[in-house]
Amino acid sequence: MNDLIYIEEPKLLFGLNQKIEDPRDGLTLFGPINDKSPFGINYGVVGTEAGIERFYRWIKSVNNFIAHPQVSKRNLWIPFPGFNEVFRIPFAKRALYEKQIDSNALKEILKTEGDSFQRVYKIVSLYENIIAGLDKNSDENINIWFVVSPESIYHDCRPKSLIADPKVKISGDVIRKRKEKAKEHRGGQDFLFEGQEGDYYAYEFDNDFRRQLKARRIMNNAKAPVQILRESTLTPDDFKGKWGERIRDIQPESQVAWNLLSTVFYKCGGKPWRLSGIRDGVCYLGLVYKKLNSNENDRSSCCAAQMFLDSGDGVVFNGAVGPWKSGKYEEYHIDKKSAEDIIKKAVSSYEGLMGPGKLPKEIFIHGRTYLDDEEWKGFSSIEILGIKVFAIRIRHSNFRLFRPGRFPILRGSAYIESVKKGYLWTTGFVPRLKTNPYQGFPQPLSIEITRGEKEIKTVLEDIFALTKLNYNSCTYGDGEPITLKFAEKIGEILTAGPIEKDKAPLSFKYYI
Repeated sequence: MNDLIYIEEPKLLFGLNQKIEDPRDGLTLFGPINDKSPFGINYGVVGTEAGIERFYRWIKSVNNFIAHPQVSKRNLWIPFPGFNEVFRIPFAKRALYEKQIDSNALKEILKTEGDSFQRVYKIVSLYENIIAGLDKNSDENINIWFVVSPESIYHDCRPKSLIADPKVKISGDVIRKRKEKAKEHRGGQDFLFEGQEGDYYAYEFDNDFRRQLKARRIMNNAKAPVQILRESTLTPDDFKGKWGERIRDIQPESQVAWNLLSTVFYKCGGKPWRLSGIRDGVCYLGLVYKKLNSNENDRSSCCAAQMFLDSGDGVVFNGAVGPWKSGKYEEYHIDKKSAEDIIKKAVSSYEGLMGPGKLPKEIFIHGRTYLDDEEWKGFSSIEILGIKVFAIRIRHSNFRLFRPGRFPILRGSAYIESVKKGYLWTTGFVPRLKTNPYQGFPQPLSIEITRGEKEIKTVLEDIFALTKLNYNSCTYGDGEPITLKFAEKIGEILTAGPIEKDKAPLSFKYYI
């Protein structure tokens, strides 16, 4: 075949059924798609006294016009008109619930707890206990919880964080021994190891603040999703170095508002946009694999799936925990029964979203590895219902193309190598923006149909369209389709705590 083609930029659908390429332009001119919109943003906020004050300053700013000062990049960065002007609903100026974290207690934990697992568990508990208590005892309709995180949490509550005080440092070997002791004492004893009491439960969780908080929210049957905000994201000018420069090199305030508020609108039940012209009756399934243990000899991992529709609705299925690692190339393969369970859950969820008796016509399974014969038998078992199933392998490629002049290859360029394989440039020069908004030299995605028969150009067009469905940001388009964009992040949440295998599937908004 060896054809080099250009795929037109997919258009998005906004209010009044208007179509446009850039979500920021569409929201500014026409507002969000009208099929799902909340009546307003009712929220709770949890943070330190200083964090909540910064949060309200940010709320005031995003309820007004935010200009973009960098005139030289006016095509890449555009002003934010204000929340009500963009989303056509009010954003309450005050929270329904405002709860302060004891900053002294927070500082004491960060200063004295050298065990990273205990430290993160205690810090998360400061926030989670408040939110879980209000979830249980309140009748108020909270759309979303804002968790305002001080910079100290970001620096000290991640897997590789180190406590500055050498007196309280605990070596990795000691922590590993404590984790082993914790496993031994899960039978009801109230101590971890001789001479020291503790809660073994802390070692059941990832020692990362963000991942653990989201996992514990899911485990506690969250009524509303959370949005974690660093204080330096809200008010970057409050955090400067000794030369007066900002300590963080973040995007302009206008783009921060676009990104965060599109996410907030989605998490509150709204739909900012949807794809225009996508084929009817198609859904996409992204496979997620995540190791359960850092031990290289342990083959245990979690396989889950995330299903996406053309509307942007996303559902995550938790399950299929087992010894899925195979071979020496970090490839993962599940058994036939697990594959059958996943595909049945996907079809059931599709029917739940689209209506009784409405089944998908086609299901595309996106993954980074090939499906083996047992997996394919499980996934393709659903074809008995008249549903066609296809397996698509998507990976980043080092293959490069150059074009004359000073601009790189266009986003949307595609090279069709054969009837089963092609390369798609989802990054590159964007004429509408008059620049290449992506980092690095454009490299394509290698896309291969590994199971099933489908025209490769159709597959490339679908995957290109799925780069426009990321509600976690408000940009022209991503470098990866949504099915793979958040695969790793979802896997991190699913394995960040002892989430029940058979827990009901949750919307994608609880994981991002």
